[in-house]
Amino acid sequence: MERGLPPNTISGESASLTLINKSGKDVKIYWIKYNGTLQSYGELKNGSTKIQKTYSNSSWLINSLTDKPLGYFRTIKGNNLGIIPKRTTKVPFRTMQYTSRPSADAIKWQKSIRTSLFGLLKINKLNAGTPTASLNAVKTSTQDKGTYLFHEMELDSTSKSRIKAVLTVPKKIKAPHPAVIAIDGHSGTRHSCYKDRGFATLIAEKGYITVSTKVSQHSLREEDKTMMGERLLDLIRCVDLLVSMEEVDQKRIGCAGNSLGGEMAMWLGAMDERISATMSAGFLTTMDQLEQNHCRCWKFPGIRSLVDFADIYCLIAPRPLMCQNGLKERPTWFTVPIARKALKEISPIYGDFEATNNLYFVPHKGGHVINTASMFDFFDKHFNNKIN
Repeated sequence: MERGLPPNTISGESASLTLINKSGKDVKIYWIKYNGTLQSYGELKNGSTKIQKTYSNSSWLINSLTDKPLGYFRTIKGNNLGIIPKRTTKVPFRTMQYTSRPSADAIKWQKSIRTSLFGLLKINKLNAGTPTASLNAVKTSTQDKGTYLFHEMELDSTSKSRIKAVLTVPKKIKAPHPAVIAIDGHSGTRHSCYKDRGFATLIAEKGYITVSTKVSQHSLREEDKTMMGERLLDLIRCVDLLVSMEEVDQKRIGCAGNSLGGEMAMWLGAMDERISATMSAGFLTTMDQLEQNHCRCWKFPGIRSLVDFADIYCLIAPRPLMCQNGLKERPTWFTVPIARKALKEISPIYGDFEATNNLYFVPHKGGHVINTASMFDFFDKHFNNKIN
């Protein structure tokens, strides 16, 4: 609790929670709702027991009578036992923060962090970034957009879950061709990046292959997974789709997004080394900042003990990375000063790899948006501008 409130509750199966108060003091009980706000479930006297019907993936916060947060429980399916002790063990914080080191040791650090993060995300590392499972991809419809074709797709994320995606392919194309995964933010769908000449439409019109799927869900499709893990795996499967296409140059696959899309671009570039260039807008920040007045869908058990966002961005090095933050961001959002603070913790690994020219920060004049001009320059430069 020294590092902020619990993750939001996400949907799950019926479960029960038995709380036993052994703290020596009376306490308050709160359920963390789906939007991160608190709902009171009354007080629990010292020495008393409370049996509460709940669901798996629910967060229950325990406060003192003066509303000082003491700790929380995260339920799993079935019967849960939660004991409120006299004192709690201090949880380690950011134990794998990156510090400057020789490039060979930096690579070892990256491999170790990826392995740990795949475990926390509950993604099978062996299946991540290698299309071992069949996509079973099908086109459900096609629209002619003039210079490119707009395909509606369906494909397997796992053997139990199927996802929908948009795929655009230029009508005049010379293989192999560069591609960009376009990722939208909260409340976005697979279509959002293309609406009203959105940034994915602009990328498609420039002649890139694009693909987009929804990552804004706030529920689990499969039990015993994590929401962030499911979001990331859906994007990894989009990479698998691109890799399976003979039109795509596997050495020129990029990703781009804003807000939650910028966050997921960070995750995809960090965890899937097939991404050769990452553009993350409206997200470069710190976890301390996102603990305050933001949706905590970014948070899952163990993440703060291991890393901060800067360390996740460090996994992209030495591959090209552009981060954008607007000078007109809301004061409590993704401000440029906080972004610069995080950037200082990313820069050392690019120096260790002698790749400082591959790290870009754009403090543009807008708000919580993508600066498309600098994004195009970034992709055109690192994809050698050979898109025709």
